[in-house]
Amino acid sequence: METDLAATARATAAWRAVESARDDPLFRDPWAAVLAGQEMVTQLASQPPDVQAQAASYTIVRTRFFDDWLTSQADCRQVVLLGAGFDTRAFRLAWPAGTTLWELDQPAVLAAKDVALADERPAAGCTRRTLAADLTGPAWPQALLEAGLVVEQPTVWLAEGLLPYLEPLAVETLLGQVAGLSAAGSRLGADFVTEGFRAARNAYVATLAPAAAPQQVVLFHSGTDAPAGLLGGHGWQLERLTHPGAADANFGRWMGPAELSAGLLLMTAVRDARVR
Repeated sequence: METDLAATARATAAWRAVESARDDPLFRDPWAAVLAGQEMVTQLASQPPDVQAQAASYTIVRTRFFDDWLTSQADCRQVVLLGAGFDTRAFRLAWPAGTTLWELDQPAVLAAKDVALADERPAAGCTRRTLAADLTGPAWPQALLEAGLVVEQPTVWLAEGLLPYLEPLAVETLLGQVAGLSAAGSRLGADFVTEGFRAARNAYVATLAPAAAPQQVVLFHSGTDAPAGLLGGHGWQLERLTHPGAADANFGRWMGPAELSAGLLLMTAVRDARVR
């Protein structure tokens, strides 16, 4: 049986595939349909347009938001995707010469991605390295160093679709580990949810009958109502905090109500130069 995380990655890829098939996509992901599998893409694409748009809008807005943020970090040549899932940015974004990008995730997720892309053989626009890692454990920082990360140089970190699935202590530990590997001027991008959103979503998931609940629905285990404090406790200075649907995170795709938007946090931060 496919792991919950691999199923979640597959569902996210399916929404990227649906968006890529539009006449006016916010991004193009030529490998999303292969990663998702045609059955899932067809299932999502067959939904009524209004249902489809609302269900997909957060994934689509979040993808474009972090696409734009990553491509604006041209001064950093080290990029780490934490919980990379079926991310294809190594292949589809334009990276400055000399960029190395690491994709970290559980072995089963990376293996499923390799199998899906085996016949595609996409060419990366950077030096791409994958690293099987348990991001809730103590070993991954040393493994990343052994895989070539240079701790004295600034790094761009992205934790997209990851932190809400971790327990609060695991989030604190992960942020501390990332900080310990980050030179001054490093950047961090992440999405989070508020405590209220976490509780409401989990209560809704609990009402779904097992047969009706899609396999990719996984409970959220953490949220924050004080993102600046959460990041600041680990030496990160919050640069930007926004919500899908805001003027800087809409892109003409956000279809959710205001109360939903308020519970979803898109954040970027910089490593405080005073720390190191």
